[in-house]
Amino acid sequence: MEQKINFSILRNLTASYRILIILASSLIISLLLPRVKSVNYEFDEGSKWKYSDLRAPYDFAIRKTDSEITAEKEAIVKNFIPYYKKNESTTENLNDRVQEEYNAYQSHSGGDTATFLNNFKETNIKLIRTLFQKTYKDGILEANDIYKDRDQDFLIHIVEGNTISLKPRAGIPTLLVAKNELHKEVRQANEKGALLYPVVDALVEPNIFLDQALSNEFLNQEFKGIATNEGIVRKGDIIITRNSTISKDTYQKLISLRELNDADNTGKLSYFKSFLAYFAFITVILMFYVLYVRTYVREVFLIFKKMLFMHLWLILYVFFTYFVIKSTTLDLLMIPFCIAPIVIKNFYNQRLAFFTLVAILTIVALFGPVTKDFIIMQITAGIMVVIVTKETRYWSKFFLLLVFLLCTYIFTYLFLTYIKSNSLADFDMNSIWWICLNVFLTLLAYPLIPLLERLFGFTSGITLAELSDLNNNLLKELSIKAPGTFQHVLQVATLAEAAAEKIGANSSMARVGALYHDIGKMKAPYNFTENQTNVNPHDSLDYVTSAKLIIEHVSEGVKIAKKNGLPNVIIDFIKTHHGTTKVEYFYRKFVKEHADHAVDEKVFTYPGPRPRTKEQVVVMMADTLEAAVKSMVNPSEEEINDLVDKLIRAKIEDGQFDRSDITFEDVQTCIRIFKNMLVNMNHIRIAYPDPRPEPPN
Repeated sequence: MEQKINFSILRNLTASYRILIILASSLIISLLLPRVKSVNYEFDEGSKWKYSDLRAPYDFAIRKTDSEITAEKEAIVKNFIPYYKKNESTTENLNDRVQEEYNAYQSHSGGDTATFLNNFKETNIKLIRTLFQKTYKDGILEANDIYKDRDQDFLIHIVEGNTISLKPRAGIPTLLVAKNELHKEVRQANEKGALLYPVVDALVEPNIFLDQALSNEFLNQEFKGIATNEGIVRKGDIIITRNSTISKDTYQKLISLRELNDADNTGKLSYFKSFLAYFAFITVILMFYVLYVRTYVREVFLIFKKMLFMHLWLILYVFFTYFVIKSTTLDLLMIPFCIAPIVIKNFYNQRLAFFTLVAILTIVALFGPVTKDFIIMQITAGIMVVIVTKETRYWSKFFLLLVFLLCTYIFTYLFLTYIKSNSLADFDMNSIWWICLNVFLTLLAYPLIPLLERLFGFTSGITLAELSDLNNNLLKELSIKAPGTFQHVLQVATLAEAAAEKIGANSSMARVGALYHDIGKMKAPYNFTENQTNVNPHDSLDYVTSAKLIIEHVSEGVKIAKKNGLPNVIIDFIKTHHGTTKVEYFYRKFVKEHADHAVDEKVFTYPGPRPRTKEQVVVMMADTLEAAVKSMVNPSEEEINDLVDKLIRAKIEDGQFDRSDITFEDVQTCIRIFKNMLVNMNHIRIAYPDPRPEPPN
């Protein structure tokens, strides 16, 4: 009863972590996605409206285009009369300033100039004061402003105290003009007036300046008077019909409707509702994804780390998409979506790799800037990658894959560009550079595979290649300690690899699993017939002890495998290659001798478990058949075929394949492969006669 309770708790915990992964992933992804908008169509001016007829959901104004509003603003700026301000401080203390400048000039003068300045001081000061009062009243313009190049008739407003006057800008003297005019009037008033030029030059300065702040204030008021709308669409009016060409006016109606809906969806309540909608949708997508994994890749479904690994791909790509969209310098084309199917296929199969890519793109498509063309490009590239990816352990093959990927991306981009307007006028070389960066970043898949293998406990093609090397220390030790077993596993590996390849299983995995499935026989190699010569230790043992020694090679193999750091997936081959079958030879002998006693079958039964994957089933079949056929003496083809059918049928009837995902069709395919190969391996050779000595000459 206690064991049942513990099992129930464990089952509930495993179900809980799957739900937790789904909900946590949905929450993270939903927070990154943009808020939903009521109008989310893709359209361009001049293209066809691909959706159903669109009617106005309510009355709305048609917004002017940005270019129209900009043109109106430019017209206002062109005709705008700016505001200038007269500086009243220039006439304040004018008498004192004239007196001060005159005295300073007089103190530094000599000769006739000093005599003139001294004798006519009062007259000169009065003349200068009078001329400056008149000049400053008319005004001196600071000419170096943004309106200096305007026409002669360009008018300006002059603010003087509480009054505003309107004058032609060209009619107001600038500093240079005013200075020349003052020189002229001084000379006319006195024949020695030129001696007063230094005083005039020191005093003269502009007193009318552009008031940019005031001008901008009046200019903005005029901008506010611009009408941003030009017409209205009534509720129920048809905006556009299906397959119609989007004209300039229609395009503006669609833009107006979209902007209005965007504005309506900025509130907190709208944000929360759209978040809940995203959360619900993403949760459903992830549930479908988990159901797919549960149905077709159950080994992933059952292990927490592997489920977490698959969900991390979804979250990471949403993060990448989010940050690229937020960036003002990056482009979506740079995101290497094909890394996911390359890595996943290396660990599992192409169906899971492609389905994961589809799930990723389904979620990424919810981002506004992600267009259908972008999704088409990624799907096309993903199909190519899933089909072409064979081996990632060799740089040459991996580099060739990247070349195919680049060609696929560029071809798809050119096709989508051309199909829009039957020309390549919209071709953008920058997009090609972004695609090149995408393919370059896909190189990360190569170092990622061994890294992820260590982090999540996977077994990659690179590791399998290393383990299949016959110079591997463990295999060399097997060949020395148990040469007969070594020859047996080589034959089993050849059979298993061929059968796995034919049914679409992982042939490399099957080969490596077959090479190591009997390493436990190294501890006591002479307990097994393939390593015996003339002495059989079982002749002096009882059947129960013999069965125990035979069965021990499974547990001993697991110990050796763990000690030498073999991956868990290879250790599973050691555990499952006999499943829960019996040591038939000793079991039948014991039953025959103890026919009138109850027999404890557990003593003669392997601990299992039964095989779960196609590869494990293939190795079990290959192991059984190779050993059985080898025990036959000069078998005929018919005898081999009958034995194969008999042994496989017995495995099926015993339920050894029930927990695996292998199909009846797969089993029949394996049987055909095994029959053909076993017949070739055991064909009867010609008996060559002993060589005779040559007769003497």
